[in-house]
Amino acid sequence: MNDKRETVELRDEYGDLLPPWRAFPKLPRFSISWRMGIPESHLTDWTNWYLDLPEDERRKYRRRYRAPWPLWTGSYLTLSRSSATTVFGFVTTAIVFLMLAAVRFALFPWVRGIKID
Repeated sequence: MNDKRETVELRDEYGDLLPPWRAFPKLPRFSISWRMGIPESHLTDWTNWYLDLPEDERRKYRRRYRAPWPLWTGSYLTLSRSSATTVFGFVTTAIVFLMLAAVRFALFPWVRGIKID
């Protein structure tokens, strides 16, 4: 594995690290792969890199790389240093996840033709 090559490919034309949803677009948001290997390293590096940016640079970066809705909603908010926005980010992410899980489990038996008593 060539880590240097992989790191270079995970940067944009400005030299900024790509957000996780752009670096690994085919990797589902809640995949276990975010906790192992190159995606885990990139997620950790990106989080630390993003938190080290000055606020005006973060604002520009967020405009350039909007978090896709609904799965990555709240990603930037959870990385904020403000406790209020951190809580809001976690709550937003949890609500979206629970809504998607509820829809999946509510509709899956119906789609498969299984009756719910």
